[in-house]
Amino acid sequence: MARSKSSGDLKKIYQYSENITKTRDRAIRLICIDQNRGVPTDKKRSNRMARLRIRINRLTLKRQDEIVKVYSNLTIRRNILPTAPRRSKQTHQTSEASISCLDQQPAERHEPSSPPSSPTLTSPRSTSSSPALQLTVANIDINPDVTKVDMIPNVLNSDNESYDDDDDAGDDEDDDIVYPDGVTDTRPYKTIARYRKATGKSTDFRSHPILVGEDSLETLILGLEDFAQQHYCDLRFTDEDIRFDKSVYRASCGLVDLGSIHLLATDSLLTATFEFEMDLDYDTDIVSSKENVEIFVLDFCQAISKVLSCDINNVRVFTIEKLTKKSSKTRVNFGLTTSEHEQTQQLADQLKIRAQSGFSDDEILKHVKPRDYIYSWKTVLTHLKIRPADLDPRYNFDYRKPGVPDKDIRGGYPYFLPIGWFRHGLNVSTKYGHDQTWIGRVNAPGEWPVAFHGTCKEAVTGIVANGLLPKFTETDVKLDEAIDQIGEEANKAGLYVATHCHGGADLYTMPFTVTTSADRSEQFRIVFQCRVEPRKFTTHTSPVNEGEAWRFVDPNAIRPYGILLKKD
Repeated sequence: MARSKSSGDLKKIYQYSENITKTRDRAIRLICIDQNRGVPTDKKRSNRMARLRIRINRLTLKRQDEIVKVYSNLTIRRNILPTAPRRSKQTHQTSEASISCLDQQPAERHEPSSPPSSPTLTSPRSTSSSPALQLTVANIDINPDVTKVDMIPNVLNSDNESYDDDDDAGDDEDDDIVYPDGVTDTRPYKTIARYRKATGKSTDFRSHPILVGEDSLETLILGLEDFAQQHYCDLRFTDEDIRFDKSVYRASCGLVDLGSIHLLATDSLLTATFEFEMDLDYDTDIVSSKENVEIFVLDFCQAISKVLSCDINNVRVFTIEKLTKKSSKTRVNFGLTTSEHEQTQQLADQLKIRAQSGFSDDEILKHVKPRDYIYSWKTVLTHLKIRPADLDPRYNFDYRKPGVPDKDIRGGYPYFLPIGWFRHGLNVSTKYGHDQTWIGRVNAPGEWPVAFHGTCKEAVTGIVANGLLPKFTETDVKLDEAIDQIGEEANKAGLYVATHCHGGADLYTMPFTVTTSADRSEQFRIVFQCRVEPRKFTTHTSPVNEGEAWRFVDPNAIRPYGILLKKD
């Protein structure tokens, strides 16, 4: 007799057990450190130990629930209070049998009938095609005159809770790291330590130094950290497996992943930011506690979304300010963002008109002073989250080795190979649904051509004048040319890629430096290798030195599938 499908996941049980063991090991290490120091445990470390015990109990309960689901096919609902989130920081090669094997394909000579399991230690998780997220208040920083609010989507809050997202990981990360002798700049070690913790690897850098090189994932991670910081983002790691067909939607909520990472350098998702003045007392009505701040923020977002009849995830609060010391008035800085600029502008214009006469019928917004508020455009992408398992070495390729051709064909268009670079492959085989024709290598119908995307925000400012990677707030000098080619469909702000890496996308990169010792420092550059949807772009001969620039108006028509790394 066939057994009914269980509602549980045996792999989750194994992962919970592994996380429980790791957490206990961390607690034991803290105890040993205290004993070796020979000093009494202070209050801070006692609190840290208490949080570790709470985490162990919480994971144990979740593991027990999963065991029940696996063996009885029951769904357990248990109210487990989440711990407070910690403050965000700002801080291979193989010969190929044919040319057709140079793209998204495991590094074996013959492609298997089904993909092998992921080589990472984290368990694979089911994917979801819907956004299925809600903006939550992740961090509140209360100060006498201004309160900063960090709102992030909850879509990547994993049941397995990677250590990077653990509530006390930031407090004791140094306790887990063994630095090499003579290290003065600990930042690269802390970044790689977070990556290694997420993949279950040692953070003893004396025994296991940082691997530096074009084919090193750890060098790539340092490059992505530098890229995130350039664009005021916080790089985080997760073990949640999500599809990339909703990446642009998540980016509109401030969360960038490997499906939308190229958007960081383009300012293609702009937020309409407002500053509403409210007759609420900053100290007594709003910031008397973090709980009150959170309630106010969520109620405010709900009220704005109700007035505009829009998705509540389109609204984010950034800061709450006291206007003057004697005044009982407060300024709320917030923004509206959607995945389409025109829709964002429509919502912003609608809110601007409504605010002129006030919101007397809303319990929260009735405190907003009626006024002709002016909104401004800003890029507010705050978090870059990466699942280490998606950086899959099966799809790496070394374009530095001899014999690699300069040119091929993908999707009916010339493919100019990035000679001299090393590709770190992304596993996108299940990220956009079951149809994988778009990532094919045989020039079949439905296959998407290859293009390249730069990463440098500083370069973007200079490129704007020439038309490449234009900001919405700047003149898109190729706009008229694009309209001439395809009509009014192109009458939107453009997003550009290059057909060539050398002489194209690489012009719009800046080197990042990897320093692992006083006498060793190397520089590298990053370019994103993408597939782009045919018949979704216009072609332009400038401003690139080689090939063409392709102009898009739909960010969903660009899909990164590899990250290229090259030493300067």
